[in-house]
Amino acid sequence: MTDANAPRPRRAAAPSGREAFRRQIKAGFRRSLGLTTLGTVIPGAGLTQTRSKRLGWAILALFLLTGVVVGYIVLRDGITNAALSLVARPSLLQGVAVGFVVIGILWCGSIILTAIQTRPTRLDRTRTRTLAALTTVLVFLVAGSTFKVAEYTLITTDTVNQVFGTTTTAEKSPGQGVQVATEGDDPWANQARVNILLLGSDAGADRTGIRTDSMIVASIDTKSGRTALISMPRNLLYAPLAPDSPLRARYPSGHFGQPESTCSQNSPGVTGQCMLTNLYVEAEGFAKDHPGAYPAGAVAGRQEIRGAVQQILGLQINQMVIVDLYGFQQLIDAMGGLDINVKLSSNGTKLTIGGQHDASGRIFGVKGYFTPGEQHLDGYHALWYARTRAADDDTHRQMRQRCVVQAIVQQVNPASMVSRYPEIAKILKQRIYTDIEAQDLPAFVELVERVQKSKITSVALTSTQGVYSGNPDYDLIRKLVKKAIAAPKPAATPSTTPSTPKPSSTKTKTPTPTTTPYEQC
Repeated sequence: MTDANAPRPRRAAAPSGREAFRRQIKAGFRRSLGLTTLGTVIPGAGLTQTRSKRLGWAILALFLLTGVVVGYIVLRDGITNAALSLVARPSLLQGVAVGFVVIGILWCGSIILTAIQTRPTRLDRTRTRTLAALTTVLVFLVAGSTFKVAEYTLITTDTVNQVFGTTTTAEKSPGQGVQVATEGDDPWANQARVNILLLGSDAGADRTGIRTDSMIVASIDTKSGRTALISMPRNLLYAPLAPDSPLRARYPSGHFGQPESTCSQNSPGVTGQCMLTNLYVEAEGFAKDHPGAYPAGAVAGRQEIRGAVQQILGLQINQMVIVDLYGFQQLIDAMGGLDINVKLSSNGTKLTIGGQHDASGRIFGVKGYFTPGEQHLDGYHALWYARTRAADDDTHRQMRQRCVVQAIVQQVNPASMVSRYPEIAKILKQRIYTDIEAQDLPAFVELVERVQKSKITSVALTSTQGVYSGNPDYDLIRKLVKKAIAAPKPAATPSTTPSTPKPSSTKTKTPTPTTTPYEQC
């Protein structure tokens, strides 16, 4: 039995009208914040919970459909090939840029509309300002992101049009270029080998004309990625000219500098050596003096260098890339620098930064010295490491150049360069020429990936191999190149009889960076 006099438990007091209104405002405020944020993460999602739900569902459906299409293309082609397939179509890129602008406007509009329609009535000033501030921040985030993507897309369109859209076929002979397969898994199924001529020019405000101080041919086995980097001595004399070279009118022997040697690099009326590095300038001067000598649209210097290198090496040059010195420095800086095994000179002394020889052989104009060993070099020092020769000679400079090119190929990381994309695009437009076609970019990216996974060898055309720049044996050069690019012989079958290793009393030491042979990087 219960005690009738016992106190009864009190019921919770019903909230007053003012308290209920406060709770309602608080809940509505939280809902508004949540839906506005949701509409920022997923376009239109927040708007589906308002009176404009039809518009919200339409925006959400458009977003999901776009995501499904993009996801399918990426899964089908891979993210790199998908991106480059888009890059190779400038007109489509422009459409994408416009599309991002439209998406950005719709997205931002949906965020603002969500905040307006979910905002509780009679919201106090503090919460109103908080909601407005959050909406403003979210709109700026979305607008900044979408418009930045649109900006990058337009930059890409302009860069592709300028770098890959100005190629002329007038400089090429029939059969040059590459044959990229449009069907099948391997874009290089139709071409066993690609030969790319890499030219470093010394064009600048303080120089007259262009001298190709660095000439390297990358000969690539497209199946394995195995690559031979062939350095061309800049001071090669009597370079053979292409059979159809207009310069043969001046040099009927078919060799640059024979029989006359009044080349453009010499003072007026002075005869001298006609070196390969000056062929570009010679061709440009000849074209100026003889209008119509070269096909319309052709750049005489590029045409002559391509033809001469083909004759020298016995290789057909498929593509050409020309970078001036300052552009090279800028690109290395954009990469974040290069890790280089800096060596001593061939004479055992420190390599100089700058410097040249006077008539007596004394070095002057030295700006500094390289410290030997593993170094992380910025663009300025990487450029000088590739150019320096005051402490030794052209032969060892060629070796250093090949090491720098090899480091670039092995260390470049496209993903890490995205943040500096506008700067890189500017460098490409102002400092680089290439005749690689835009539609072939996906194939070349895959080729670079194969090269990075394979072996890169160096081919030095030096006196050690019997090549003398002052009197070169071009038949010997072609034999050396043919041997260098030949497929390696299969490894010998190991003997079935196990051999007992001989004990060694001395441990083999790993060469230090300064004692590693110059042929190795």
